[in-house]
Amino acid sequence: MTDGHVHSQHESKLLSIPVEIRQAIYTQIFHGQTHAFLWHGRIHLSECLQPNLGDDSHDGRERKSTVEWGGDDPKWARRLRSSWGVHWECEEAANPEKTDMRKHRRQHAYDLLVVCKKMFIDVCDFVKTTVIIFTDVDTLNMWLLEPNELNSGSNWAWDFQEYIRPSLRKLNVAFRLPLAFFEALEKALEEDEDFVLAGGDNTSFKSVQCNTWERLWPAVCQLPQLRSLHIWLDHDDRPSWSFVNERLALHPVIAALAARTQACSEEKIMQHLDIAVNLPKLHPRYAKPDTHFFQEGPPPPFTIERRIRQRWHCEERDSEKLYVGYKADFPVWHELPEMCKESTRMVREADMTLQEEDVMLEEEDMTLEEVEELETRLWNEGTNVHEFMSDFNGPPPDEDTIYSRRFLDQSYLAPWFL
Repeated sequence: MTDGHVHSQHESKLLSIPVEIRQAIYTQIFHGQTHAFLWHGRIHLSECLQPNLGDDSHDGRERKSTVEWGGDDPKWARRLRSSWGVHWECEEAANPEKTDMRKHRRQHAYDLLVVCKKMFIDVCDFVKTTVIIFTDVDTLNMWLLEPNELNSGSNWAWDFQEYIRPSLRKLNVAFRLPLAFFEALEKALEEDEDFVLAGGDNTSFKSVQCNTWERLWPAVCQLPQLRSLHIWLDHDDRPSWSFVNERLALHPVIAALAARTQACSEEKIMQHLDIAVNLPKLHPRYAKPDTHFFQEGPPPPFTIERRIRQRWHCEERDSEKLYVGYKADFPVWHELPEMCKESTRMVREADMTLQEEDVMLEEEDMTLEEVEELETRLWNEGTNVHEFMSDFNGPPPDEDTIYSRRFLDQSYLAPWFL
């Protein structure tokens, strides 16, 4: 589609103003980052509120709907189970009238694409300069499909993803996937199975998902103008992220990068692609060098960022009522540095003359890195940190220990249970 085939729309006040002003208006809608998501079989667009993608303080408390603390807050619970992960506010913005995040999504930004062809080109030219964000595998998979692979009627006649895709330079994905998916993926990649049988009625949903995951990353890395890729991953259950074999999960990404590098080398062109992967912190009791990315091991072909994991989770019980529950993760004492700072502040406010004591308190303050080092040493020595910090004798095992005993081989847990 070119401007030569498009009506000038000279009677439109918006489309008659200079393009620079129109782009400034679009900036107020898209803010430099744009979500793409499926609704009723079509890809829609919505603005991204650019949340914090992971630090040492966002553990789920920031999603509370009121200042009161209570586990029976259904709105807080729904936010915690959002499949959009850290983009939960973006999901609410995409569908402000919803009562359930899983139903009836719609977004006003998409309406701009169907005003007229000139507006379509205008918006597409702007959107392809922004970061496109995908929060589910199905949407990204549809975005990457060629026109002849799409079902008829999957989008309007003016296929905006086909118009944007060849020029896309920045792509972010934030996938909060079921833990069962990662378990199935690990089994699939370990056994090197071809899950999807063409036309087979017995193909399981998990098998299709695994097959899609493996096909996804070569297609992403083949985007001709892509220069930046950011991958945010987590699972949606309570156990530690360390039960996910992240080396296997990201193996298709590494293989796709190797193929891209080889192709660029053969064509004697250099198309640099910056890739960053944001993952939860590893639990020293369950993570292993052959299944997880350690600083001491061979570096992967991308930058790895680590964050504390969500600790507040949605629980569904009592006839589908939603509650909020807490589950500690590594580091268990992640709030200790803030507690030390608060204690120091309170002492200073109580008596500003205690300068020597202030200095002593500051020296006793611990950073999060020091807390992690302490907990790592305790776990490596065979000490259960949950029991170590408990005031009771013989407390029940922590949830990760229960999960590991049920689903993992005993060899995985040596030397703690041998």
